[in-house]
Amino acid sequence: MQLSNGTILDATALIDFCWLNEWGWLQQHYSPLYIAQEVLDSDQLELPTREAAKTYLTALNLSTEEMFASFLEFGAREPLLSAADRSTIAIARHQLLICASDDGLVVETCKTYNIAYTRTLRLFGEMVETKHKTVIEVTAMADTLIQERGKHISPKVLADWKQGLQQDDIL
Repeated sequence: MQLSNGTILDATALIDFCWLNEWGWLQQHYSPLYIAQEVLDSDQLELPTREAAKTYLTALNLSTEEMFASFLEFGAREPLLSAADRSTIAIARHQLLICASDDGLVVETCKTYNIAYTRTLRLFGEMVETKHKTVIEVTAMADTLIQERGKHISPKVLADWKQGLQQDDIL
């Protein structure tokens, strides 16, 4: 894990952690936890998800000219990014936060701009490393997100991740 000023979750990460109710571990290892106000303002979030965000995360706004300039730049370069995603990435960039997301376009934008990011499967792997969960438990968590929440994870990515977990568990 790297040192940072905290972590900002996008809607995908927020929904995953609400679904699994794993806030304690995330708070212990990635605090402080933030969310872009634009994500909270989205009418796409269900009420329980919005309430969990208000309980566990601190809302941040685009608060500087530099953040707003990045927000506009991301929109010009990646027109398919939502306003909430552009806001999340802009805040992560200028507040030096880790961006937690499984959205492919968000991750690619983070890579392009050298913004630290993490994905749900990586966080699950860290839960094993920190002895919070076992390999069996995190594998079940991933399966739950896929089967019950309807989360899409490429079969190859999932298989490679599971194989890596098994190898790490053997060592």
